[in-house]
Amino acid sequence: MKALRRRTILLSLWGSILIAGCSFPQGLYFIMPEAKDPAELKRLADEEGKKEIKVVLWTYMALDPREEFIQADRRLAGMLAEELRRLSEENKEKVVVVRPNQVDQYKSRHPNWQALEPSTIGRDFNADYVINLEINKLSLYEPKANQQLYRGQAEILVSVVDVSKPDEAPSSKEFTDRYPPEGGYLDPLDLPPYQFRDKFLEHVAKRLAFYFVDHKRRTKMVMIDD
Repeated sequence: MKALRRRTILLSLWGSILIAGCSFPQGLYFIMPEAKDPAELKRLADEEGKKEIKVVLWTYMALDPREEFIQADRRLAGMLAEELRRLSEENKEKVVVVRPNQVDQYKSRHPNWQALEPSTIGRDFNADYVINLEINKLSLYEPKANQQLYRGQAEILVSVVDVSKPDEAPSSKEFTDRYPPEGGYLDPLDLPPYQFRDKFLEHVAKRLAFYFVDHKRRTKMVMIDD
């Protein structure tokens, strides 16, 4: 109700200014009200916000990684777990992610872990959802640049299994992204490969988190000229 009153006041003020025929200084900006985009694949939180939701991150590298990407799936899982925790707290949602080191210990106790059904994994952890990340491509360099330019690229098949509905087809989506975005790149002379790798994986984790949690839109501003 408070938000509604604030919007009503702002609209009334805006209308009064227009009626009065007031002019605006050149370059005056108005910040638009904050809005959120919905989760892009599967919102994890309980709709009523009462039940605690437990999630397992299950990663698999479907490629022979270069030296700088050895155990990159574990690093990505840790970063994604932290990002899901942060966004869920920001939204005041009860989402708990099983610690990635517990998942690693579980894998070490199950040599056939790659053949396990997600529903089995979820039940063993008493979880509500299993998020499976099948990493099909990771690269640090701009193609055909002979390792002269950094341009991280990732291709990951993302699927979410509802443990309570093992016979239901999982929600899935192909994740593809590049870093830096929008055609940018970085010079390897500016930072070592391992530092760029971590920046790249952090970027991927933040984008993947948007698949599962409602998230803020970028702040938009409206400019009014004379």
